[in-house]
Amino acid sequence: MTFRPIHAGLTFTEDHINSARRNRDREPFRATYLMLNEREQTGASSAQWDAFRYRFTADERAGEHGIETLMRHIDEPLSEDVTYLASVAETFMLTQTFELLRGHPAFRYAEQVRFMNTLGMRVSTLSASPYKDTQVENLWMALAVMAAGVSLEREEIFTLGVEVFERTIRDDVSPRGYVNRAIEGKDGGSLYRQILSSAALVLMAEIGTHAGVDLWNFAVRGVSVTTTAIYPIYYFYTPEKWEWDAGITQEEAQMLFRRYGGYLEIVNRRTQHRDLKPVLEDLRPIYDPHGGGLTTLTHGVPIKRGLFG
Repeated sequence: MTFRPIHAGLTFTEDHINSARRNRDREPFRATYLMLNEREQTGASSAQWDAFRYRFTADERAGEHGIETLMRHIDEPLSEDVTYLASVAETFMLTQTFELLRGHPAFRYAEQVRFMNTLGMRVSTLSASPYKDTQVENLWMALAVMAAGVSLEREEIFTLGVEVFERTIRDDVSPRGYVNRAIEGKDGGSLYRQILSSAALVLMAEIGTHAGVDLWNFAVRGVSVTTTAIYPIYYFYTPEKWEWDAGITQEEAQMLFRRYGGYLEIVNRRTQHRDLKPVLEDLRPIYDPHGGGLTTLTHGVPIKRGLFG
């Protein structure tokens, strides 16, 4: 396939936006629109929140505010007080926000160029950092690189992320679904690392496919991104069966999915896997600022009505 970047929201297209608008009075969209209209965010995620309001409700004033907040945060230097993973995840979030806002009439060309130049320098700095020494950090860095490649329309940057994705599926994902290097260590963090690894791979697959490279169908000996994306959900209700760390409670496991489970809506839209249904019913509406944003809105599937409505 050919690299063909589109500019909508990195992990979704205009078709996703139009679907959400058409179905705004149906679940799961109705509850998600209610949350979008009523909730306020703070910090860098407030720019993303305003950007979603602009693109999904045509609120141009929210978009203007989002542009101001976005430019303020992209100009902030990387801080040593923030973890490497947090810096990379925020960079991805800011890139998605830029994609949501780049068509706004108030977003001047000169500001967009400044954002893209700063983004390029930030990604270059993070890529060269000596601190990325875990599987999760490397995957999220690859995700940020892929996103930057789309925003900057630079195939050579985008391809670097694709190569990490393919190498991970080929070498690191078990036929059972766990990511080998993510579950290593008996420190109590293996489920956290598995969820974040799965999330990064799903987001990369979705970005790649919308940019012309079908990563959802990339498979080696039957192992694909779907293999690892589905694997963690079976521990949502039964974390005591998670063999890599002992003592994870249901409350702790479900907290991880509530914080980092945005990717599950993407998987559901792609696969309609029946085992996702109860988990999504417990999590919706999902807002994962660093994991695709308001993914119930972008990737939700209208719930079928019953016989009488």
